[in-house]
Amino acid sequence: MRSWCLSLILWSAQACAITQISLSADSVGSDLFQLDKPNAVLDLRSKQQVKVNAQRLQFGAATLDKPNISLDISQRPTLLITSDQLQMPPYQVRHPRIFLDYRQQTRQPVLSLDAEVKALHDEVWGKFHLDCLVPAQAASETWRCADGLYSDSRSHIPFDLLVTPTWKNIADTAEMAKGVDLELSLKQARFSDAQGLHAAEKLTGKVNLSAHQQAGGWRWQGVFDWQQGELFWQPFYFADGNKRFEIRGFYRQPYLDIEQATLSLQGVGTLHSQSRFNLVSKAFETLKVDASDVDFNGVYQAFIQPLIPNSAFGHLHVSGKADWSFEAQGLQPLRFHLNIADASVEDQRGKFGFSHFNADIPWDYDQPKQIAMGYQSGHILKIPLGPTKWQAEVNRYSITSPSLKLPILDGALDFQDISAAWINQSMVWHVKMAMQPISMAQFSQALDWPVMRGQITGAVPLITYANHELRMTGDMQFRLFNGMVGMSDLDIDDPLGAVPKLHANFTMRDIDLGEITRTFNFGSISGKLEGDVRHLQLQNWKPVYMDAIIQTADGPFEKKISQRAVENITALGGEGTAAALQRTFLRFFKEFGYEKIGLRCELRGDICKMGGVEAIPDGFVIVKGKGAPSVNVNGYTQYVSWKDVLARMQRVTDSNSKIIID
Repeated sequence: MRSWCLSLILWSAQACAITQISLSADSVGSDLFQLDKPNAVLDLRSKQQVKVNAQRLQFGAATLDKPNISLDISQRPTLLITSDQLQMPPYQVRHPRIFLDYRQQTRQPVLSLDAEVKALHDEVWGKFHLDCLVPAQAASETWRCADGLYSDSRSHIPFDLLVTPTWKNIADTAEMAKGVDLELSLKQARFSDAQGLHAAEKLTGKVNLSAHQQAGGWRWQGVFDWQQGELFWQPFYFADGNKRFEIRGFYRQPYLDIEQATLSLQGVGTLHSQSRFNLVSKAFETLKVDASDVDFNGVYQAFIQPLIPNSAFGHLHVSGKADWSFEAQGLQPLRFHLNIADASVEDQRGKFGFSHFNADIPWDYDQPKQIAMGYQSGHILKIPLGPTKWQAEVNRYSITSPSLKLPILDGALDFQDISAAWINQSMVWHVKMAMQPISMAQFSQALDWPVMRGQITGAVPLITYANHELRMTGDMQFRLFNGMVGMSDLDIDDPLGAVPKLHANFTMRDIDLGEITRTFNFGSISGKLEGDVRHLQLQNWKPVYMDAIIQTADGPFEKKISQRAVENITALGGEGTAAALQRTFLRFFKEFGYEKIGLRCELRGDICKMGGVEAIPDGFVIVKGKGAPSVNVNGYTQYVSWKDVLARMQRVTDSNSKIIID
């Protein structure tokens, strides 16, 4: 009976040959990985191939979904892991391939990593590759990874990587915490994003990072040595390398706490910061930055100028030293302090400048602060400014000051009741202004104009600025040439922007023509001048619209004009303008009588429609003669380019005009 049973078993094994063995488990893991729901199949025919399918494979924070594992257990084994997707926020990874190769004729096996990678909100997939030598003690010895490369249509980032698993004592306890030390070397890397907001070229440097588990998170610190290359991080631009960034902090999901960050910039100084960053909302919840005794020019070029490139302060030469600090919570600024010592500020386009400039500007969201600033000298255009000091109170988003005296030449501008506030992402302010008399002679000399006599004086009841628009309520008057020039309805749109727009009206009354013509070497004209410039519009400080008339006033005073003045007026009229002298010998007279002199210009764009004191067939009268001897000057070109009008004025000033006599 026993003999019969044994024969039956042997017959069954031969009749039913076993070709593979399958093994399953709930999980398999080590310090490096965990495999959930694995199912291994051993092929008994080759006896060297093991196929493993699993629900997931976990490497630290990375998760491989439904991995396929092929293991060759020959004398020189290999391991291949593939999958459709690897979960590794904030990146998307597809078609990952992990290949462990013991076939190399070296003492260490090689681990190769390949995948397609992109950021969550990007549309461009890139290729990632890295080869690492696996140490004998993988959990404690250094992994040396070389020839790493990430590349896509916008980026080419070659790198080397050293990874060292570490263990560290936690405080004074005997407990050990696992960690890792990383050293990443970049070599001539370049990258850019789809929006063009971040980019680098020929970036070479080294990043050292150390991290250990602690209290449910990771304690970490790092150093970035930037050796060479260019980096643009909107709106900031850095070049020439020679920068060092040290940082340390703590990570516990979802917060990245930067307990201390130190940035050393050549030509600027050293900046320190602390912050908390929310990795879910992608926003800073707290932020502190401070710097002491930094180079003001370096701070301006690196951090201030990129923020205001198209403003009136976007093209400056600056020097001096500065201390500054900043603190914010969420998107809300809490504190700020800027101290500038003995600086100079000069606009590259010559619009303004200040020397020996000092400022102490504190700000606090909860408490009012006193600010102070001043300079020893300065200029606006070519007009010199005297020593100035100013104090004000800043209360959250408003600033007030009772007065500011701005010395100009031999006079001054007195500002009263100064008030400004930041409302709805825009500045709003108002001020009253009075002008202490300024010599017109000094003013004209400062601007390289012909020397004029008289004074500039006046008062403006109110100047306001809101919605990027400056308005003047009331009139400003200038006493010139024994008469008055008035300005009213001043309105400037975006005065500190790249293309400011101005609107104003001007009036002239009782101007002494004799004074004007002597000042500008125009010839001699006696009498009084009056005029109006209505609806003047300037774009980028160039006229584009106005209705202007300048003419002699009526009155019981002598009205004479010299022949040279006639020549110059004729030149102002341009081609087709003629001076008609009475016949006989009157052309030998040096001066003539006139009834009226006047010119009109209706400017639209660059075209000026010309006119005079009255119309005639096919033209207009510029000088209407009266008495004996007398002269008439007529114009016949009605539409003229504004550039031509300015050119004629320049030629008259240079005394290059000639007369055409009928």
